[in-house]
Amino acid sequence: MGPAASGSQWALSAIIKKAGFLVILAGLATVFLVNTMRAMRAEQGAMRRAIANMDWTTVLGHLQSSGKESVRILDIIDKRLQKLEALEKLQISQSSFKQNR
Repeated sequence: MGPAASGSQWALSAIIKKAGFLVILAGLATVFLVNTMRAMRAEQGAMRRAIANMDWTTVLGHLQSSGKESVRILDIIDKRLQKLEALEKLQISQSSFKQNR
């Protein structure tokens, strides 16, 4: 074998080493992804159990009280708007009365 054959063997050896490194790297990435997916699945199961065991009466009670508070605030806003509309009508009538004099 001449120097050309040993050079090609060296290049082939380098390619095999790089391919082996890439296979090992892909394997590690796969193990990492599998572990991550298992952890996510476990968290999902824990969340489902927590939701199933939750006291929904408390949640619904808070929603109901929030809804009542929102209605009360909207009623206040509506009354204030009615007052502003009445004041606006009064101003318009007063300005038209002054112009007619």
